[in-house]
Amino acid sequence: MLINNKARSLAAISIIAGLLSGCSGPIAKNSEVTDKKTEQVTLKFHFWYNEDQDNWKIVYKEFEKKYPNIKIEAVTAGDNNSIDYLKKLDLAAASGDQIDVMMFSQPQFYTQRAAIKMLEPLNNYIAKDGYKVQDEYYIDPSIGDKTYALPAKKTTFFVMLNKNHLDEAGLPVPKDWTWDEFLDYSKKLTKGEGANKRYGTFFHTFPIYYQIAQINQMDNYYLYKDDGKTLNLDNPLIKRSLDIRKQAEIVDKSATPYSETVSQKLSYRPQFFNEKASMIITGDYMIPEAGGTDKVPANFKTVFAPYPKVNKNDPTTTISGGDLMGVYAKSKHKDEAYQFVRWYTTEGITLQGKYIPAWKKADVSNVLDNLIASSKTPDNVDKESLLNVIKNSIPQKFNIPKPYHDEIDKAYIKEVERFLLGEVDTDAAIKNASQKVQEVIKNNSK
Repeated sequence: MLINNKARSLAAISIIAGLLSGCSGPIAKNSEVTDKKTEQVTLKFHFWYNEDQDNWKIVYKEFEKKYPNIKIEAVTAGDNNSIDYLKKLDLAAASGDQIDVMMFSQPQFYTQRAAIKMLEPLNNYIAKDGYKVQDEYYIDPSIGDKTYALPAKKTTFFVMLNKNHLDEAGLPVPKDWTWDEFLDYSKKLTKGEGANKRYGTFFHTFPIYYQIAQINQMDNYYLYKDDGKTLNLDNPLIKRSLDIRKQAEIVDKSATPYSETVSQKLSYRPQFFNEKASMIITGDYMIPEAGGTDKVPANFKTVFAPYPKVNKNDPTTTISGGDLMGVYAKSKHKDEAYQFVRWYTTEGITLQGKYIPAWKKADVSNVLDNLIASSKTPDNVDKESLLNVIKNSIPQKFNIPKPYHDEIDKAYIKEVERFLLGEVDTDAAIKNASQKVQEVIKNNSK
């Protein structure tokens, strides 16, 4: 989920900056939504999810039942590709197409578009409704003193484990563990040789897997510090992250070698469900798939453990993330658009039963029941260990990334890949990555 360098990552959105300048007009009071009951409004909702697979039609139906004057019309390719969706969203904005509500899968996608005034500030609406975002939601996506979106689903990262493999190795389901213990499990779960070898774990190619010991910290977890200019690669947890990868993949040979992952284009779903790896670090978006799917069935029970800690006395934390939902700054139906955003991020997402809400008042146990029930084989999903992880994982502070965040990730990963392929050692990888990241920051500070 990476974006190319600045010139390419912002190419699509920069062409519409001029079109959007000065587009924020006076904000109408929310009461006007109910005052205009006789006026039928159709909102264009732009996102990337598959409507049938993720129960979106139930969302529209329930919302329209409560607000009969507002109709929701989805604009989605339905392919769950949030990167391609962004290109289509930016093109729609540049073409003057109707956009009322939009969603973002990553905070940097949100900040990029807030920076060019593509999103309507929601402060007046929130004040009118009489709540504080930080009191209502686990995530506060405010940028400075402005809130441009409300959080929909809350992401919790954890470890999924094959229960049969644990039993075979005589290992209990971890309820609280460190990276050292994770590595020990990985080693004990590894079995066989050659083409039939089963690895203890598998690291995918998403950005988090290149800084696994740092990325779940409560704060200061990006490759740069809060000012967006100071490097954070001298953080000892960066070196710890690389050491963990080296220990698992090179020393213990208990994780799929990076060379195989990239050359064979391996992915975490088939590696786990085809029992080529006993455990994977992943997010709660995998809960509905934990019991298998028609495409990739599961013939074993999946149990869950929290994201590993660096030190035994550290809190059990999870990466803070999730979908953000906002109102288009040029929408002609901002009141109704906000109404849908607020309803979906509270009642709607709970009724949908596909994601864990960022809304603090949601019944998490009931949500998990719905998620597990949607799996192909619900009996193969262990709710007890999952509920323990969800309830006891503390979301980290939600730091707003810089618009060039993905460009920094890409520069860093390129150098770490050389380390994982055995071309350079740990110190050289960090030194080279620091130089490359510093260049990105310098180029974006002009």
